[in-house]
Amino acid sequence: MDFYNKIDELLNKPCYVIDILPKRVERDNGGQYFAVEDYYQRKTESIKIFQKFKDIMLKLNCYYDFQVCYQDKCSVNPSPDKLAQWIMQCGISKNKHLNIYIENEDALITVNNGHLYLGLYNLNEDLIALARELARSEGLFVWKAES
Repeated sequence: MDFYNKIDELLNKPCYVIDILPKRVERDNGGQYFAVEDYYQRKTESIKIFQKFKDIMLKLNCYYDFQVCYQDKCSVNPSPDKLAQWIMQCGISKNKHLNIYIENEDALITVNNGHLYLGLYNLNEDLIALARELARSEGLFVWKAES
């Protein structure tokens, strides 16, 4: 399997997100979305969010095998220490990204620097339910992204 072609294919599938907010903020919603987003983008605040992402992914890896590509390094079920390190690097370093492919479910999870959410692509109902439980345990939310 060409991992990069598979990633491209899955990025075009239905997407859910694990986010700090319970739903999408509409453009004309009012409020201070951009000011709040800037606040959470600060290094000390984004580290807190990425620690939650790390904990969710480590717990999810208890249930599913992961094929992980961090930058140009790919690994099957990297050690918890390595997976945690890579996820945290996405939270503090510019232009870092991580793709987690769950082959048995044909699903993809993306972690990107600058994004305060995890992208969940092509998840079945069981995987969405588990993602919701894990997100809830970290004070985060899962919702369907618009196409």
